[in-house]
Amino acid sequence: MQKTTQTLIKQSQGPFFMPLGGAGEIGANFYLYGSNGYWIAVDCGQGFINNTSGDPLVLIPDIRAAKVNGITIQAILITHGHEDHIGALPYLWKKLRCPVYASPFATELIASRIKDSRLLSQLHTIKALNAYTFGPFNVEWIPVTHSIPEAHGLFIKVAGRTLYHTGDWKLDPEPVLGRTTATKRLKAIGEQGVDVVIGDSTNAPKTGHSKSEGSVQSALLDIIRPLPNRVIVTCFASNLARIYSLGKIAQQTNRHLSLLGPSMQRILGIGRKLNYLKDFPEQVQPQELGYLPRNEQLIICTGSQGEPRAALARLAEGRHQFLELEAGDHIIFSSQTIPGNEVAVARLTEQLAARNIQILTDKDGLTHASGHPAQDEIRQLYEWLRPKHLLAMHGENYHQQAHCSFATSLDINARSARDGELYDLSAAPKLIDAIEIPLIQLENH
Repeated sequence: MQKTTQTLIKQSQGPFFMPLGGAGEIGANFYLYGSNGYWIAVDCGQGFINNTSGDPLVLIPDIRAAKVNGITIQAILITHGHEDHIGALPYLWKKLRCPVYASPFATELIASRIKDSRLLSQLHTIKALNAYTFGPFNVEWIPVTHSIPEAHGLFIKVAGRTLYHTGDWKLDPEPVLGRTTATKRLKAIGEQGVDVVIGDSTNAPKTGHSKSEGSVQSALLDIIRPLPNRVIVTCFASNLARIYSLGKIAQQTNRHLSLLGPSMQRILGIGRKLNYLKDFPEQVQPQELGYLPRNEQLIICTGSQGEPRAALARLAEGRHQFLELEAGDHIIFSSQTIPGNEVAVARLTEQLAARNIQILTDKDGLTHASGHPAQDEIRQLYEWLRPKHLLAMHGENYHQQAHCSFATSLDINARSARDGELYDLSAAPKLIDAIEIPLIQLENH
C-alpha cells in the first residue's frame, strides 16, 4: 500500500473493507473491517487445492500484508463453523493473539482443534441477536440457515454507516436442525436502512430457490428404503442436519447405523453435547459391522471429495480395517463436488465401480441441497434489507460477477471485491488501493 493510504486508514473513520481471502476464490474466508485505526476480522478460514494424487493441499490467508501496512487485528468474529471459515485459526491465531467470538457450536468446533490453553482463554461465546461492541464497531449476529447449525450474518454499525456481512446463508423453511433465518430482524434492519451488503456469491449464477434440507431427508428415505444391500452414504462431516436425517432414516428402514471417520465422530459428539441429537439412534461400532446382515446396515462416512485418507477412499481400495465392501453394495454421494476436486472424485468413483458397487448421486434423486442461496433467495433478502450497495465476495470471479449483474437488475449499485483490495465504505464502495496477496500453502499440515 502507498504511504498516503496507510495514513488514511489510520486516521480516517472510513469504514474500510479489505478481504485477504474468500474474494476471488471459494474458501480461505478472511475479511477485515477498519475504522479510525481499529480493525476486526470476520472469519479465519482455510482453502484447498488438490495435487495430482488428489491429496488436498491446505491454503491459508497471508496476514503479513496487514502487519506491513500497520493493521493490527483487535478481534476475530466467526460467522459459522465450516473449515473455510475457521480452519486457519490453528495456524494464524497464535500470530494474531486477539480474542475470537463465535456461537456455541462454532466455539466447540474451534476448541476441538486448539490445544494451547492461552489461545482457548481468548475464545468467547456470543448470543445471537445481542449487540457487541468492538472499538467503534457495534456488531449483531443474525441467525440464518446454512448447512451447519448456528450460521450467522453480521449486522455492523460503524462510523455512521450500516453494513450487513451475509456470511454463508440460504432461506430454508425446514432446516431439520437449528433455527430458521431471523426474517423479522432482517426486515427491521432493512427498515433502518442498510448502506452496504457484503454478500455471499456462491450460487448467484443459479436461478430459482435452493432445496430444503427437509426435502433432502424425504428424498433420501425414498431412495434408501427399497435398496436390498448395504448402504453407505458419504457427506460433509460438518453437515450435522444430514447426519441427523440419516439417523432417522436408519430407524425408519430398520437398519443399524454406523459412522466412519474421526471428523464425523467429532461433529457427532459436539452435536450431542449441545443437545441437537436428543433422539438420534445409538450407533453400531465399525468393528461390529461384520456380524450384521448387509441389508441391515446404513453407514455414514467421510470422503465425498475423494480425499485419499478418508474412510470412503479406504473402502474403495479394500483397505479399511473394519469393513469390506461387496458387489451390489450401494454408495450414495450426499454432497456436491467442490470445484477443483473433480479429478479426485472421478478416480474414487472409478475404483468403486470396478468393485461392482452401485453408485447413486444427485442425478438419481435429491441427495444433496446446497447451503447457499440461488437468485430467488438473494432477491428476497435484498427486498428485506433494501441495500444501497453490494460488494460481492465469497466466490470465484464468475460467481461474484453474476452476483453483481443480478444485484444491478434489482437497482442495487454493485461491484466485485478481490483479495488484497482496500475499499472505503463511507459512501458508495470506492477502491482506494490494492496489493497482490496470494494465499499461503501449508506444508505437512
